[in-house]
Amino acid sequence: MKKILTTLLLLGNFAFAQVNGNKNIITRTFALENVERININFYAKVTIDLSAEEGMTITTDENVMNLIAKDVVNNTLHLDQKEWIEPSQATIIIGAPNLRHVQTGTHDVTKIINIDNDYMKLTAPVGTIILEGKTTEFRLGVELANVDASNLVAENAFINIWSWGNAKVNVTNTLNAEVKDGGKLVYVITPKKIQKKTRNNGQIVSLETSKTLKNPEAEWIHFNIKNNNSNRNNFFVVGPKKDGSKFGYGFPMMPNATRKENWTVGTKVYKVNRLGLRKLLITITKEDENTTVNLF
Repeated sequence: MKKILTTLLLLGNFAFAQVNGNKNIITRTFALENVERININFYAKVTIDLSAEEGMTITTDENVMNLIAKDVVNNTLHLDQKEWIEPSQATIIIGAPNLRHVQTGTHDVTKIINIDNDYMKLTAPVGTIILEGKTTEFRLGVELANVDASNLVAENAFINIWSWGNAKVNVTNTLNAEVKDGGKLVYVITPKKIQKKTRNNGQIVSLETSKTLKNPEAEWIHFNIKNNNSNRNNFFVVGPKKDGSKFGYGFPMMPNATRKENWTVGTKVYKVNRLGLRKLLITITKEDENTTVNLF
C-alpha cells in the first residue's frame, strides 16, 4: 500500500511540475481572423494594436512556446497556458482591427493602442492596462486592476469599479459611473454630463481634485520579504497611497526566496491559491523598515 501511495504522489507531482523557460528566445507569428474579443489568462507583456494587420507574434522561450494556448472560438482569442510554465520572458503583439472587448486575467501589463471605433469594452479584474486612441462608447469594469485610459478620448463612458480598482478616463460628453469598496475613478477633463454613484469609500473625482486627496500615514519604507515556505507560492499585495488611492499587483516567489520591496505602511500581503482565493498573511508596519519580513 505504501508503494502505491508513493507512486501516486510522485505521479501527482509530475502532473503539476513547472516547466521553466530555457532562455532560448524565439519569435513566431500566428494568423488570426475576425477576432472581436481577447481573453488574457497568460502572463505576458501584451500589446494589442487596432491599426495593425490581423495576426499575432509571440516572443518567448523555445521550450514553452507550444505550451501557450492560443485558441480562437466564436471570434474570441483565448490566451492561456496548457501546462504550468514559467517563461524567462514573454511578449505578445496582436493586430486586431475588429476588436471590441478585452478581458484581463493576469497581473501583467496590457496595452491597447490605436483605437478608432464606435465601441470598446474592457473587463479588468486585475492587471495594469493602458488604452490609447478614440471611441464613441467606452465600457469599463474594474475590480483590482489599474487602468489608464487618459489617452483614450471617449464621447460617452459607462464605468463600474469595485474593490480596490483604479481608473483614469477622458470623456467628452456623458460619464455614467458607479464606484464602491475603495475604488477610485479620475476624469482628466470634465464631461458635459456626469451621472455618478459611490458607496463604501468609492471615489469619483476630477484630476485636479485627486491631487489634493492625501493619506499622510501611507509612508513608503524599504524592507525585504521572504517566502519562508517549502513551496512556490503566488501572492497579491494591496497598499495605500498618499493620494488616497491604492496600489495592487500579484507576484510569485520560489521556496525560501527573498526580494526587496518599497511599500507603504499598512500594505497587506495575501497568499493566492489555485482558485484565485486570497488569504491575508501580513500587514506591513513602520517597525518592518530595513528588516526581513517572513510571509509565513
